[in-house]
Amino acid sequence: MFGLILLFVGIPTAKADNLMRIAQEELNRTQKFLFAQEEPAYWVGLNISDSFEEIIRVEDGGAFPIEDSHQRYADIDVRVGDISFDNTHPLRDSSLFGEDVHFGTWLPIEDKQQAIQSILWQEFDRAYRHSLRRLTKLRSNDAIKVEMEDKSADFSLYPAQKELLPLHDHHLTPEQRQYWTRELKNHSIDLAEGVEILSSGLRLHVERVDSYILNTEGTRIRNQRIHYRLSVYARTKADDGMDIQVYDYVDAHSLDRLPTTEKIASMVQKSREKLFALRAAPVVEPYVGPAILRGRAAAVFFHEILGHRIEGHRQKDEQEGQTLAGKVGEEIVPTFISISDNPSLSQWNDVDLNGYYRYDDEGSKGQDVSIVEDGILKAFVMSRAPIEGFSQSNGHGRREPGEAVVARQGNLIISASTTVSYEELRQSLKKEIQEQGKPFGLIFDDISGGFTFTGRNSPNSYSVQPVTVWKVYAQERPDELVRGVDLIGTPLLTFGRIMQASNSTQVFNGICGAESGYVPVSAIAPDMLIKEVEVQRKEKDVDLPPIIEAPRGVQ
Repeated sequence: MFGLILLFVGIPTAKADNLMRIAQEELNRTQKFLFAQEEPAYWVGLNISDSFEEIIRVEDGGAFPIEDSHQRYADIDVRVGDISFDNTHPLRDSSLFGEDVHFGTWLPIEDKQQAIQSILWQEFDRAYRHSLRRLTKLRSNDAIKVEMEDKSADFSLYPAQKELLPLHDHHLTPEQRQYWTRELKNHSIDLAEGVEILSSGLRLHVERVDSYILNTEGTRIRNQRIHYRLSVYARTKADDGMDIQVYDYVDAHSLDRLPTTEKIASMVQKSREKLFALRAAPVVEPYVGPAILRGRAAAVFFHEILGHRIEGHRQKDEQEGQTLAGKVGEEIVPTFISISDNPSLSQWNDVDLNGYYRYDDEGSKGQDVSIVEDGILKAFVMSRAPIEGFSQSNGHGRREPGEAVVARQGNLIISASTTVSYEELRQSLKKEIQEQGKPFGLIFDDISGGFTFTGRNSPNSYSVQPVTVWKVYAQERPDELVRGVDLIGTPLLTFGRIMQASNSTQVFNGICGAESGYVPVSAIAPDMLIKEVEVQRKEKDVDLPPIIEAPRGVQ
């Protein structure tokens, strides 16, 4: 372990409380006026995100200027009407122009009371006017439409939360910046070696977000998220024109948990080996048959095919496919599988979890939610928007600054009550290959990401993008690395095809994009044997590799 570590220094309480005091004064002033209107607001929320970023980026052995930014954004939610029917109710007519349901504005980064309050005052006023106009449209719209299938209220109350967590300074010292720039440059030179590599680099991304969550129920929360990511990436092009990229990374909650020099060197070496092996690997044809998803691949798989479908608002929105809305109490996966979402976990087997948080963006405590128990669907992850049978938040209302809150995943955890070793899982795969009469099976080692469609206006399907895929043969024949496929399918069919799980788990840390923007998430899963998966050809570029020889060896 290197000698330079980051010492967390507490910010003086008076300075840390200054922004909270300004925000609270303006919220109290706003409440006094808006609650006294003829058509009053009944709830107002204010979130301020005070964000700091530092990025050290090195490509081909050369360092770019260090990016150092500080920005501050205020999210504002004003509700007019009452909890049963308010301005956030769905407007069920695409021919009508809707008003915004969420509002926000950039704020000065200095704690200047007059400047901050003046901007908030105008945004609160705009939010109320728009919300009032939208409520008027909604009342007329609702009178001429059929009743909604789910008649749940538009909002739920929540006890006031009051916790001012300490803030810590995260900035890299000049010495730490020098150390990490030198470290990344050294490894970047090794990574870039070889004319086949088109681009490559390493990056250290340091992010701190101080969150201030206030509402007219009395919630006053000061929270902080500090996140570090060290990443290695490289890109090449195969002779058939296919772009090939590899990406490896480590997420950490503190600087001293980032990888050592030896670990970074190993990441670089493995990335190079994987890139060159994939470039030389054959393209696999479209295929249907048995497969193993290794832990990280299985984690992304469940995040896409199940995770988005257990987000509460999707059960109520009539534009959604509502795949699981009527299946509470029914078996949706094999009985040896259980699933939960627990954002209060900061680590799993000594791996820092990206989806960790104490409070969601509505000021609700992040709770451990048992979603599936022994194969039976029990619950959904919920924001403060109720659905039939689930009237309260369980702390999963999340958003990127600038977006409206919806229910989102945090740390999705897939567990199995009966397990086998990974070697036994491989033997089961080979047996399944023989029984199905297939020429081979597949093992998905790693997955870069994926997406899923959940709406009614498109097929309810998913697609995940594998990086490393192996052909496995029933006979004693070495596994064969292949490339060029995406894993596709439909959720209900796939759920029932899970056969076995291994006795070890892996973590996938990522950033998930949906209606409320991009939020950090984690998924944890064991290796899984699937009776039948389908793969299709991956999108391919038609350009040849560069004509001009790469300038390798130039100093």
